[in-house]
Amino acid sequence: MGKRENQSELDFAAQAIDHLGTSRFYDSLLDLLGTAAPHDLAALVRYSRAAPPDLIIPRIEPTVAIMAYYSHYYAFDPFYALWKNGGETGVYRLRAVETGIGRSAYAREFLTQMHIHDEIAVFLPPIGDASPTLILDRAKGNFLAAEVARIRRLFPLLAALHRRHLAAIATTEIDLGNSPIGPERPLRFVDQHGRQIFATAAWAEQAMDAEIAHAIQIVTARGPCTVHLKGQLALRRTQLPPDFGPAPSGYCDEISPDRQAGAAAPTTDDLPARIAGPLSERERTVVLLTLQGHPVIEIARRMGLSRGTVKNYRLAIYRKLDITTERELFLEFMAAQRGE
Repeated sequence: MGKRENQSELDFAAQAIDHLGTSRFYDSLLDLLGTAAPHDLAALVRYSRAAPPDLIIPRIEPTVAIMAYYSHYYAFDPFYALWKNGGETGVYRLRAVETGIGRSAYAREFLTQMHIHDEIAVFLPPIGDASPTLILDRAKGNFLAAEVARIRRLFPLLAALHRRHLAAIATTEIDLGNSPIGPERPLRFVDQHGRQIFATAAWAEQAMDAEIAHAIQIVTARGPCTVHLKGQLALRRTQLPPDFGPAPSGYCDEISPDRQAGAAAPTTDDLPARIAGPLSERERTVVLLTLQGHPVIEIARRMGLSRGTVKNYRLAIYRKLDITTERELFLEFMAAQRGE
């Protein structure tokens, strides 16, 4: 790397240090990572072993492609599969993780929609069972071996800054559970003696529930374990590492979807009332398939209709819901989910 690039790397490292314990920290960490290789998009994704991924950065309004990822494409994401199946922290290149990626529906459909040709994931030390993962995307061409090697040399610095950030948040009000897509994560850190060091707002709200309070008593007595709750949820306690700043060798408690419960596929009955109410059953089906990310041609195939008929259904749906685009449909759905 040239002198200018070295200076840029140092500048971004200093910026990340300045942002320790703040909501801008991971933006700075992405800037630092970006000095190692030219790229078209940088992102932060929270990969969990027990729940779907969360897109944290960029902080953008959900697009059709992103909502399609969140509803079903994530299950085919090789990085998600890697972490869920026991992957370790470090640097991974998309086409090295999944050798058949070029033939998969994930690559053919989602990556094409997102204009992603190659991708690098940097899995940082986990919080509980989830890793905040730095992502670099390239729209054309592959990342070179020299660029991957450069990122691997940078990894110890990225991981060290991440650990210092976790130590810093113990004295701030930053909410690690907050994500622009999907529900806020109920999460807390507990030290070896059972003292709560940090908790998200979602944890504080749910911990008042009698069933969850009882589950907390169970994990406190047993140590790291999973307690299954109603509504296909689970409370998980995992051990934190000895060098975890806020609570060395303490615990992370998190409430998340229960993998063993086997969540059923959503149906039209799961649509919010304010969306489903004015629609016919077929219109509700079109809405459900649209929200799941299916294009018109696929909806037509699944429902045994012509594309023209599906388009007519969509026009009728938009008219009844007083919207004009698919994007507005997603926003309306998300607003209804949040109870707005």
